[in-house]
Amino acid sequence: MIAEGQTHAQESGHEFGMPSTAVLRGSASLRQLRDRVQAIVKELDRLQEENKKLSNRIAELESARIPQSDRTHLTFNKDKEALLSQINTFIKTIDNYLAFEQEATN
Repeated sequence: MIAEGQTHAQESGHEFGMPSTAVLRGSASLRQLRDRVQAIVKELDRLQEENKKLSNRIAELESARIPQSDRTHLTFNKDKEALLSQINTFIKTIDNYLAFEQEATN
């Protein structure tokens, strides 16, 4: 109700057509809330896109995985003949050592 001497604008808090302080604070809060929601939506979109890229990368890596075998595969950087020669030298050295040990115990 409007009291005597009070206008409708004064009762609603809008004296001289100006919004009240409460209305100004409310609209500022709504703008801040809207801005925060927009920032959150933007960040969610970015994270969803990143998640999609990472999922695709995981799928790529899993499909490229080499199946494991029960065997161990060795590779050597040396020439096959040079490697065989070196292995034979090791075998002869070990045989000589074992022969020496056997003679020492007899």
